[in-house]
Amino acid sequence: MLCVVFGLSLLDRTNISAAYIAGLAKDLRLDIGARYSTALLVFFIGYAIFELPSNFVIRRFGARYWLSFLIIAWGACVLGMGFVHSWKTLTVLRALLGVFEAGLFPGAVYIIGSWYRQYETARRVSIFYMASLLASGFGPIFAYALSLIQVGNGMYRQGWRWIFIIEGIATVVAGFVAPFFLIDFPEKARFLDERQKHIATARVALGRRSHEFQHPTVGQTFKMLMDWKIGVYCIQYFVAASSVYSLAYFQPIILRQGMGFSYAKAQLLSSPPYVFAIFASILLAWVSDKIRLRWPVLVFQSLTAVVGLLIILYVHAPGVRYFGLFLAVYGTQANVPGTLAYGQNQTARVEKRGIVSAAMISIGAAGGITGSTIFRSQDAPTYLPGMWSTICMQLLYSLLTFSMSMYFKKQNKLADEGKKPALEGVEGFRYAP
Repeated sequence: MLCVVFGLSLLDRTNISAAYIAGLAKDLRLDIGARYSTALLVFFIGYAIFELPSNFVIRRFGARYWLSFLIIAWGACVLGMGFVHSWKTLTVLRALLGVFEAGLFPGAVYIIGSWYRQYETARRVSIFYMASLLASGFGPIFAYALSLIQVGNGMYRQGWRWIFIIEGIATVVAGFVAPFFLIDFPEKARFLDERQKHIATARVALGRRSHEFQHPTVGQTFKMLMDWKIGVYCIQYFVAASSVYSLAYFQPIILRQGMGFSYAKAQLLSSPPYVFAIFASILLAWVSDKIRLRWPVLVFQSLTAVVGLLIILYVHAPGVRYFGLFLAVYGTQANVPGTLAYGQNQTARVEKRGIVSAAMISIGAAGGITGSTIFRSQDAPTYLPGMWSTICMQLLYSLLTFSMSMYFKKQNKLADEGKKPALEGVEGFRYAP
């Protein structure tokens, strides 16, 4: 169910681009000045601000009801976009969409981290995230089909409205169905008895004297945020998110201008790299869990992205450049769930994991803004500054991940030798380098 609603969230935040070319730009005059860019960017403001507050309250209200409320609320925003007559109203709804969607991604990662242990999370977070790639692959095709709907003689003959109306209704319905299928945190799970709840909580809270979850206060939350390691995780996720966004914006240019494909062929050829990324990401996440190491897989994927970007940039044969696109898409996309799992695995206390995931994804929103602005029109057709910015960020990611993992490995060794007090304040806890 988490995969379903996450896929819907990706469709709902990106369907504005499909609506734009289906007549939205003409009817609401989004082609004037920076109106369209404004409507896009306001989404990230609320998305960045409200992720941490959402994870602060999700365990208090219960994931089933809190997430269901968020799903219905953003579905209503999308549905409302189908009836707007002003670009200002559309922009306000986009801002509210960011506010309500903010809680899903960090909340879902928090839920997964509350049920599974260190070396059980990577493949599960990866499977959850891959729902976004399916949405990216099939979303434009679905939106095109909806844009063909025409009813009556008034505004309902404008196909772009039906993209918002149908997808909005689908999301609202999913929100009402969600309480029956979403799994809550272990201590609130109705399908477990008290003994099973204790076991579920204890297995992910290794070494704690008390396995009862304690809700952090606002002061305790800010104290947790002061941990310097969270800053490192945020930089890692910023790089991963900005690279994903930048490649998503650059890919159509590669296929159409760089390789000379028509619009229809470029759309069709956009999907295979993402399909490859889904299977490769899940496989490498399984390997990471199996070998009980994170950094070799994360660094390998980052360097794979670098190789792919270099091939795209400097090789002229279309077939080879397309192969480079496979590598680049896989390397950048796979490290998004991998980085989230990495941050969760270095956090001993369950209550802190919600803070970590929310902080990382909040910074990821800034990565979305960065990724959408580093490819400037004056740099066409090679977009050399944007490409090299992405390459350099990936190299930084590899260096930072390797350095942090070596630090964690040293801390584990000191703890094993009795030279270090309880790591993260929890007896028996060890980092997952």
